[in-house]
Amino acid sequence: MTSNIDKVEANKILKMGGAPVGKMDLLDLEEYTIISFLRRWCDGDYLRDQLKQELIINLGYVEGNQTYECFKNLCEMIFNHGRRALIRHKTNCNCVGADESCFAQLILRASNNYKEDAILISLLLMPPHLSAQTVSLAKKIGTSIKNLINNDQINSNYSLN
Repeated sequence: MTSNIDKVEANKILKMGGAPVGKMDLLDLEEYTIISFLRRWCDGDYLRDQLKQELIINLGYVEGNQTYECFKNLCEMIFNHGRRALIRHKTNCNCVGADESCFAQLILRASNNYKEDAILISLLLMPPHLSAQTVSLAKKIGTSIKNLINNDQINSNYSLN
């Protein structure tokens, strides 16, 4: 039986961006990859280092390292300066949370040159004075993820299973 404290905390998380809005196995590869990168980033130094190595191996040293640094900077900006804490689901969860979807859409919109949409989404996550920098980082990340996908570099390492 779930305690009242657990129910209160669960409701708080749902209201703060953890509400499921989709399923990982129904996403396109770009959105799936972005969310899996975010979850791995949040799981600590070991998985961050692994992500960096995979990006360098699959994109080459320069682009892989630049992509990792952009992803690191974007995550640090959002987690340190965001309007509120970004809520994510566990690495192996098949649900997509509202905040995770918002993060992925920011990157997708920026990399597909929907600048106004990307700015609007960035304003949901960040204070206005950081919007331009947020969108710029998101565009670089999304472009690199497209390169991974277009070059068939996405492999089973990105699977959440």
